Amino acid sequence: MKVIKIILGIIAAIFLIVGIPIIINECYKANCGYITVWDGADVLGYYGAILGSIIAVATLAITIVFTKKQIQRDSFLKNGNEKWDRLKAIFMQTLSDINPMRVLKDVMDNGITDPTKAINLLQRYQLDCKIANDILNAHLNMVDYPKFKKLIDSIAATAEEFVSISQKEIDQYSDFRIWQHKDTASELLKAEKEHPGSFSQEHIALNEEIVEKCKSISYESINQQITLLNTEFVRLYEEKYRALLQLTGSTFEVISVETQQQTDNILSLKRK
Repeated sequence: MKVIKIILGIIAAIFLIVGIPIIINECYKANCGYITVWDGADVLGYYGAILGSIIAVATLAITIVFTKKQIQRDSFLKNGNEKWDRLKAIFMQTLSDINPMRVLKDVMDNGITDPTKAINLLQRYQLDCKIANDILNAHLNMVDYPKFKKLIDSIAATAEEFVSISQKEIDQYSDFRIWQHKDTASELLKAEKEHPGSFSQEHIALNEEIVEKCKSISYESINQQITLLNTEFVRLYEEKYRALLQLTGSTFEVISVETQQQTDNILSLKRK
């Protein structure tokens, strides 16, 4: 259908440019029929002026249409790029929030001297992981969501693994915090035994619980478990987190290509 329209257009153009002037010329060569006060050269000149005006108007109209579409294209591309850049920044911030190496460094710097601070850091990190997808979903509509579903699902699955390991570290630092009070608890119970009634029953029960708990834990075992968990964090970072970064890059690269294709289609003059 498109080829037929092109062929007919070419034939019509040839007829207007070549055919009609030939017809005019042949009519005046015969010098018969309706006689005019002007000759063939005048008619051909007049026709040429009219044809030239039509071509000029058509060219101007095409230029206006093309310029309008170019403006629409540039505006569409600009708005699209700004939109995807904003979303990419949000995704990168979310990935930064669940980056295990960030919290691992702070925990390793503070865990031994202040296990409570290490626990607080890990709990805040868990919160970041748990709300990661909620933040992403809040910035996506129903049309855009399918483009990011694979990436969002991967972030959610990886964040769950980070939460699981961080909880195990919290458990170890909680045991370490208890272990730090072992000697104090033992001294308190010894003083209570020598001087009954020196402390409240709640205080005594708490310290008895600490002493009992410390029978099954040791500094060496806690330190060993924390080291293993830190190693697991690093492994997941290298295998899963880096894969998330690559998937994020490839996802937005595909979107960029799609946006460019949609933008180029705006310049197409064909009817769909």
